[in-house]
Amino acid sequence: MSFGVTLIGVNMATSGNPFIFGEIIDEPNFVNRTRELSLLVQDLADGQKVFLLSPRRFGKSSLVALALLKLKKRHVRTVSLTVSSYASYTQLLEKFAEKVLRAAGPWERVKDWVTRFGRSVKPDMHYNLTSGEISLCLGKGSGFDPAPIAPEVFALPGELTRKAGFRMAICLDEFQQIAEFNGRSVENVLRNQVQEQREVGYVFAGSQPALMKEMLSAKRPFHKTGPQMFLDKIPAVDWKEFIARQFSKRGRTLHERGLESLLAAADLIPFDVQRIAHELWDYAELRGKRALDASDVTSVADSLIAGHSTYYELLWEHLSARQRATLQALAERGPLEIYSQTVRDEFRLGPASSVQKALQSLDARDILDRYKGRIFFLDPLLPRWIRSKVS
Repeated sequence: MSFGVTLIGVNMATSGNPFIFGEIIDEPNFVNRTRELSLLVQDLADGQKVFLLSPRRFGKSSLVALALLKLKKRHVRTVSLTVSSYASYTQLLEKFAEKVLRAAGPWERVKDWVTRFGRSVKPDMHYNLTSGEISLCLGKGSGFDPAPIAPEVFALPGELTRKAGFRMAICLDEFQQIAEFNGRSVENVLRNQVQEQREVGYVFAGSQPALMKEMLSAKRPFHKTGPQMFLDKIPAVDWKEFIARQFSKRGRTLHERGLESLLAAADLIPFDVQRIAHELWDYAELRGKRALDASDVTSVADSLIAGHSTYYELLWEHLSARQRATLQALAERGPLEIYSQTVRDEFRLGPASSVQKALQSLDARDILDRYKGRIFFLDPLLPRWIRSKVS
């Protein structure tokens, strides 16, 4: 079985399986998102500061990657960083500066400005003449405070684009994690710098919409800094057309009820649509089946759940009794009835305030999230495992 990160698409050149996940995909294999892609490319080209909000597994990273690729073709310099990849504020600043300088290169173009930057910030800087790579060390030791030099680092893109006469687009993915560095002061510093950079478009992408919305609230620095874009689920009709086409190209069919069963099992979450479709294709290959239906989808979903059983058991063991009861109620009755007296009595959930606290804690653990105000499981196969566990 194959597991990975969000993907919407196929790559026929590398595999006989037309449903591949775990990598960024190219435009011909992208499902829908045409409006979001067009808007994102145009906003970034215009120097806008865009906030992209999306639950996990909805295809955010693939969308941004494709937008940056299109901008490269327009000769816009592009930079992408995942904030959650870095262990400290200092490391984030180092990688930000390195990637901006690499994008602005070649060395002959940026060396004079790098020298001035070095005099101001005084980093330990290395340039590899063979590879063209620039590496920085802004300071060592746990006692080093990067805050005084942060404004200079975040000002880099604006300075380079103004003086060198090009445009730049920067993605800060998992942006909600930036508050972990130096408290909220980092938001202030970054906002003060980016609002002056008219030649630089930014996309601040976050996979925890509740945290992102809090960062954009009236009391936070990024309030009204730029437009917000929220990724919806891809409509079922687009998925059906895509999946049916991929099967038919290779002489297979997935009947309508099978398509509906697959999309229901995946809850229309792009990662899980691709994952289940991928496994269904392998299932058909192993059995030599040309026609598939809902029973085949059920077999594949059950197999995926069995493969995740150890993970699910470990997750379950680390939950409180109230959290487990809340998940059972959601798996059995769905989100619309979770606060009802009947459901709270049946699953011994206690008062509505206790249910709310349990839901908040499960959201914080990335087990649940909200989509259009409604609670949902980030892993749509987890409620099926819960129902089988307590049956």
